[in-house]
Amino acid sequence: MIKIGIIGCGNVSQTYLYTLSKNKDAEVVALADIDLSKAKKHAEIFNIKSIYSDYKEMIDKESLDAVIIATPHFLHHDQAIACAKNSIDILCEKPLATNMKDTVDMINKCSNVRFGVMLQRRFYPNSIAVREVIRQGLLGEITEVSLDFSCHKTPEFYDTWRGKKISGGGTLISQALHRIDLLVYFFGEPQFVEGIIKTTRPYIEVEDYAKGKIYFKNSIVADLESNNSSGNPETISIIKIKGTNGHIILSDDKALEWNVDYPKPEEVDINKIPIIYRPAYYGPCHEMVIDDFVDSIKNNRQPSVTGKDSLAAMKIIFGFYSDKLSEDKRIRI
Repeated sequence: MIKIGIIGCGNVSQTYLYTLSKNKDAEVVALADIDLSKAKKHAEIFNIKSIYSDYKEMIDKESLDAVIIATPHFLHHDQAIACAKNSIDILCEKPLATNMKDTVDMINKCSNVRFGVMLQRRFYPNSIAVREVIRQGLLGEITEVSLDFSCHKTPEFYDTWRGKKISGGGTLISQALHRIDLLVYFFGEPQFVEGIIKTTRPYIEVEDYAKGKIYFKNSIVADLESNNSSGNPETISIIKIKGTNGHIILSDDKALEWNVDYPKPEEVDINKIPIIYRPAYYGPCHEMVIDDFVDSIKNNRQPSVTGKDSLAAMKIIFGFYSDKLSEDKRIRI
C-alpha cells in the first residue's frame, strides 16, 4: 500500500481525498495544514489517522511514500524541495512556483523523486485527439490559433493572498495556465511572446487582463486574451485552431466544432468526482492524474505529466510578466 500525506486542506484537497479513498493501491495516512481545524474536519470525513499543523513534522514522523501539495502557490517551492530531500514522491498543484527561478529550482531539486503536476486537461479526450490530429497533419497548414478566456472573479476571491503580489500573478497564472499548457501540449516549444497585461481593479496587485501573442518554434502563432474581470458570471473558455484542411473549436472538455477527418472525441463524465468533493469550477479528469500518479509509484515509472512538462507554459506566463514585455515587440522566453 502506497502511504500518502496531503499538505494543505483547503477546498481542492477533498478532490484528492475522495479519489485516493477509491484507489486500492493508496492510503492517505496523514494531513497537514496550519489551520488544524481544517485537517481535523477532513480527517474525520475520510478516516485519516494523523493530522499536523506543520508539514515538516508530518514528513519527519510519518513513513510517507508520496505527498500531495495543495497549498497556496508561493508555498510550493519550499514544500516540494523538503519532500524531495526526504525521498518522497510529489504530486503538486499548479502553478509549481511564483517565478521562473523557483520553478526551475524545484524541477532540478526534485529530480531524485517522481514529480507530477496537476495539469488534468492533458487527459481530456478532446485534448488527446487534437494533439493526434496535429501530429498527423490532418488540419493541413495551421493558419490561425486563438485562446480566449474570460470569467469574473469577485472581490471576495481577491480578498486573500490571491490578490497580492505574493501569489505570483493573476488571470494568467491562476486561470489561463491550464489553457496555455494545452497550447504547448498541441504545438510544442514556445520561443517568443508579445502583448500587454493590465490591473484594472484598484484593490488588487496582480493582473486581471492580458492580451498578446505566443510564437512557437514551428512558426505557429497563437493569439491570447485572458480576463477575469469581465463582469459576466459565465466562464468562457475557447481554443480555436484553423488549418487549410479544416478547423476545431474547443470549449474546455467539449468540442464545439470538429471539422477534421478524425473521430470526434466524446465528452468526459464530470461526475466521477461528486460535486460535494470538488470546487464548483472544477472540470473533469483530476481523478485520472491522481490515479496515474499512484500507478507511476506502483509500477516504478514517471507520472504521465511531470513538473518538467509544465516548464514551457510557465515560460510563457513569466514572459508576459517580464518588464521587457511589449505590445509590438517579441521577447524571447
